[in-house]
Amino acid sequence: MPQGLLALPPRFARPGLAPARLEGSIVIDAPSPKDDALLDGAPVLGLLPLARAHVAPLVNRLGRGEGVLLAVNVSIALAARPDPRTLVAQVAISTAVLALLYMLNDVYDCHEDLHDPGKDQVFVRFCIRHRGLLFRLLALEQVATAGLALALLGPRSAAAVAVVFFVNLAYSAVLKRRAAVDVPWVALWGACYAMVPGVPLPLAVVALVGAMTSICHVFQITRDQPFDVVNRIRTSAVAVRWLPLAQLAGGCLAMGFLLGDLLGPGASLSAAVPLLLRLGLRSNQSAWLLSKAYYGAIWLWVLGAVLGP
Repeated sequence: MPQGLLALPPRFARPGLAPARLEGSIVIDAPSPKDDALLDGAPVLGLLPLARAHVAPLVNRLGRGEGVLLAVNVSIALAARPDPRTLVAQVAISTAVLALLYMLNDVYDCHEDLHDPGKDQVFVRFCIRHRGLLFRLLALEQVATAGLALALLGPRSAAAVAVVFFVNLAYSAVLKRRAAVDVPWVALWGACYAMVPGVPLPLAVVALVGAMTSICHVFQITRDQPFDVVNRIRTSAVAVRWLPLAQLAGGCLAMGFLLGDLLGPGASLSAAVPLLLRLGLRSNQSAWLLSKAYYGAIWLWVLGAVLGP
């Protein structure tokens, strides 16, 4: 794509924001003088605001009931019974990777997040003001994190880190707005992240994490559908009314096959729990919360069967 000044398509334009420059594959928004009112309260660049920008996305997700994949990776590391140094490295790398994944999501979505009351608006305005710098910083940090994973945990972990960063970039930049593709891509995202600790796992276990992640994402996009409509983000929940339910059923079916292989027919039948909760409860949020409780129990069972003594 040629470099230079390009106007944003009308559906992505935001009042008071200057046109975006596309440099290679990175979108950089240059605030205009009109941004002063929009960016009121945005912190100036400094070490403390930058540190907060790295922590805020992960803290925000955890506060909204997301980010459970960090617990999955910690449990994988603990179940493998490594030495203390390796365990600390696995937890630290997993935490750093998830924080960078979420930060990239939020830097890409900062204009849209102005309409989301669930997001930290001081952080959102900071991202808008310093978006170009944050993209460059994230690129360097992702390369450094992959290198650190290679040094501390070996090539298996480093490869997983590199792949999940690429999968996340594709999702944030393009595939989040591609109905029907968004949910299976998030399944790949979750499966890749589960390999970050560098623990050898059966393919069925990695795929199970992907299936659980995709089902949780269906609940998430259903919750976020009103905001995505306002921002014209064409997720599966926005594009076709029945599609999230079909994706939820497909995820449960895949989970059933995987649990049957790992734990037997009884566990396989339990994979329908999230679908039954979604159909039986009026609250999407309650169904999501109870599904995560089910996932916690079934995941501990899987870990005990696969990595237990």
